[in-house]
Amino acid sequence: MSITVTMKLRNESKLDQFIKEVHRPGSASFHKFLSASESTENYAPTQQEAQAVADHLTRAGFTNVQIAPNRMAVTAQGTVGTARAAFHTSIGHFNVHGRDAIANTAQVEVPAALSGTVDRVLGLQTLHRPQVFSRTPKPAYTVNSSGGHAYYPKEFATVYNAGSVPAATGTSVAIVGWGTMTNSAADLAYMTKDQGLPSIPTTIKGYGGPTAGATGNDDSGRGEWSMDAQAIAGVSGGVKSLTFYTAYSNIDSRHPRGSATNAGIAAAINGAVSDNIAKVINMSWGDTNSEVCSGTSDTAWLDSYFKLGVAQGQTFSVSSGDNGAYPCKAPTNGAYGDKTQPTVSYPATSPYVVSVGGTTLNTTTTDSYISETVWPYSGGGLSKIEAKPAWQTTVSGNYRAVPDMVFDADWNNSPIRYYMAYVPDSSTSKGSGITQSGYYDNGGTSLASPLFVGSWARLESAHGNSMGFAAPALYAYGTTMPVHDVTSGSNGLYTAGASWDNAAGWGSFDISGMNTFITNTPGFVTTSNQH
Repeated sequence: MSITVTMKLRNESKLDQFIKEVHRPGSASFHKFLSASESTENYAPTQQEAQAVADHLTRAGFTNVQIAPNRMAVTAQGTVGTARAAFHTSIGHFNVHGRDAIANTAQVEVPAALSGTVDRVLGLQTLHRPQVFSRTPKPAYTVNSSGGHAYYPKEFATVYNAGSVPAATGTSVAIVGWGTMTNSAADLAYMTKDQGLPSIPTTIKGYGGPTAGATGNDDSGRGEWSMDAQAIAGVSGGVKSLTFYTAYSNIDSRHPRGSATNAGIAAAINGAVSDNIAKVINMSWGDTNSEVCSGTSDTAWLDSYFKLGVAQGQTFSVSSGDNGAYPCKAPTNGAYGDKTQPTVSYPATSPYVVSVGGTTLNTTTTDSYISETVWPYSGGGLSKIEAKPAWQTTVSGNYRAVPDMVFDADWNNSPIRYYMAYVPDSSTSKGSGITQSGYYDNGGTSLASPLFVGSWARLESAHGNSMGFAAPALYAYGTTMPVHDVTSGSNGLYTAGASWDNAAGWGSFDISGMNTFITNTPGFVTTSNQH
């Protein structure tokens, strides 16, 4: 088994104050984001504190013990027996819908000397795992019975009016997921060449595996990761680089659906923060069981990483979910769950990410924007755990409200059409389900989030990567910035109306209009963006 010991932030109250100041126009710290070394030096555990955790794991019998470069995570490999002894807990075996899983059945304990620096231990349970917010890709169609049509990736630049805004070739982006990303990188390369887009340098970095950099053979998420990458490429017009940060996941007789765990996912996210290369990071997945359905034990398990990313000027974009206001106990994406328990999905509820919901898109035959309505299964609502962030001042209540923005998501009426190649071994034994090479249609808020990523990357690139975490400015100028205000449709509980709401957030970008607005709004950008 793979574990990740997540570490507590040091000087967290000072970090909280810095994050407020770095987003406050007029502050001496405004948009002076930290470098990776500065955030580590000021807010991560010391080398001695991280080493003490590593030493404890080594003494307990764990192997391949590694301290992350920013010291915010310590990863290791071990057995269930090793974990039981190291953390003075009991771990049981369970069967969940035909899948073998484990979970600790007693509170985790660490030595008293480490309690002040250890946040939590991940990897001791595999009952609840994040899921992608899309469906199985469908072979491309011409039009459906409702008269909708699919959009090739580059068409979204026309739909959302990129106009003369330069491509995002000065901005690096990333995707966080699990399993092998090799085929998705190849799919992206084919699509960009086929559609006349600039080629994009890609890198794949694996976390949580038995050896350094291992990703596993799980290709079941390929329909997701390929869609993410190609949506970003299309609406951005091309980016400087794309890094796939992937948690190890292997398909074998013991793990027919893959072996990804929260341990690997946390390590992958921290990798994106520690590297501090990507300015905008996509996460088209979430855990629909993390709040109402199964309590609060794992809620906010990634917030420390996101918070450091915000201090560094990074924006994490997260899909809001594909079950409307009712993800709890939903049987599948594109369906409602228990209507007595409206809730929202983490990590979209984190106050340190941008939560992106979905719409049904309506355009002319030449892709000119007409309107959007709320996709009925777009996630949205109020967190029961995460407090309302200071920048969400225009929203009533005391808890984090989502979504922040929306983009196209309707896999029936306005899907994306993207490329995937048939790879025999991947298709038959590694879960991709792709039976022939060609273009496929898909959607969900898993499409909406990368559309935001590509749009924001384009705007960041046009302004020297000086804007940082998007959410504070989006709320500060939400009532005046040029967006498509989505005023119709419902997600099963919340109905869209004028301005911000739990169904459609602020709406979607008019990229060209936003670019002009940002240029003329000093509170959005500065000329100097880093210490």
